Amino acid sequence: MAQVLVIADDLIGAAATAARFARAGQRVTMVAPEQVARVAEDHDVIVANLDSRHMPPHQATDLVADVVEAVWPVGLVIKRIDTTLRGNLGAEVEAAWTEVRERCPPQTRLRVIVVPAFPAAGRTTVDGVQLLDGTPVDRTEAALDPLSPTAAADVAEVVAQQSSLRVRRIPVRQVTPELLTAELAAGDEPVVLCDADTTTYLAELAEAAARAHREHGIVWLAADPGPFGVLLAEALHLHGEGITAGPLLAAVGSVTELTARQLDAVVRSGPVRWVDAAPEDVEREDSREKLAHTLADALASHAFPDVVVFRLRATAAEIAALPLPQRRLIPERLAEVIATAVTDAHEQDGALGRPSGMLIAGGDLTSAVLDVLGVQTFDIGGEMLPLTVHGVLGGGVLDGVPLIAKSGLVGDSSAIADCLGRLRRAVQTRLRTVRAEVVEHFPFTAGA
Repeated sequence: MAQVLVIADDLIGAAATAARFARAGQRVTMVAPEQVARVAEDHDVIVANLDSRHMPPHQATDLVADVVEAVWPVGLVIKRIDTTLRGNLGAEVEAAWTEVRERCPPQTRLRVIVVPAFPAAGRTTVDGVQLLDGTPVDRTEAALDPLSPTAAADVAEVVAQQSSLRVRRIPVRQVTPELLTAELAAGDEPVVLCDADTTTYLAELAEAAARAHREHGIVWLAADPGPFGVLLAEALHLHGEGITAGPLLAAVGSVTELTARQLDAVVRSGPVRWVDAAPEDVEREDSREKLAHTLADALASHAFPDVVVFRLRATAAEIAALPLPQRRLIPERLAEVIATAVTDAHEQDGALGRPSGMLIAGGDLTSAVLDVLGVQTFDIGGEMLPLTVHGVLGGGVLDGVPLIAKSGLVGDSSAIADCLGRLRRAVQTRLRTVRAEVVEHFPFTAGA
């Protein structure tokens, strides 16, 4: 269930804020206003892109009201504002404050904490004035924006242009955390405007605001360009369920001595769940069914970044001693076990059951697995080692899953462990990618 609602007025700002939450390990999605209710159950953070920066104020505030109503209740509402103070800043902040106030108990101390600074991007707030690389924003190119030019650099003045909310300003001071908390809690103005000139100070503000919530019962509505809101959510311990995914699956059909040494190195690299298949188990249908059940349970009971290894447990000499027809069927039958296990685990636990990434060692096994699982494409990203390629699968139950396909006769003793490390990083990148829906633009008029 969503813990945080971010209300943004443009796509780039919305996406950048979503990316910050994703880097913090949150399940985050960016959607159009009409889609927020649909995705709230499955994400920790909902970023609603209103695309309202150039709208008439009354249309923008209607959208703000709609998304708060659709997602409420949440632990924190963040009104994402532009660092150069463009758009319907005051109107949208007051609309968010009004909607949250109507949904809180009457005795609740609801305040907007406005922190326009983004020091890492050269945006700071000093004496209530918004600066871009040290220059007031109304003296920069932002004032020449053809659709929504910056009208003033005084933040309180910009808020007052579209809002009747009273503002209390807190300058940057070298004070103790306790005194900063007391300053944030003092007064009865609905809006607290905070100067900030460093990222470190943003973090101190967030911690002080969280203490004011715990000690004074203040419910905060944040208005900032992104960095402070993420820090405040963290300080308020609004972590949600976090990003979850199935384990890595390594399927090893190679029985070379080199592969055995590489698997020994995997043992030393960290915890591994082993599922072993002897040649006689692969031969019998009832044994294959038991193997598939064991492998499916292993996949369902582990999560990323755990590793499950399904391997053919035999020596090269033992395989060579088998009749040729039996030897030729081994990759196909191993693939059958893998396909059954992956399909069953996926049906049981959804995305948490299927592997988040796969390593397949052995060319014949790779071909058989991709075929039986209905993979349609393997988008190659590059070659990690000679005869070892990485990419992403397309189609079937493994659609979108990163894969490393490795020959059994390449690499040193650490090759499989290195491949799993590369695979783990690929999965982390994939998990941190924010799913987004783009707002469909529609015509509007000032009188509509």
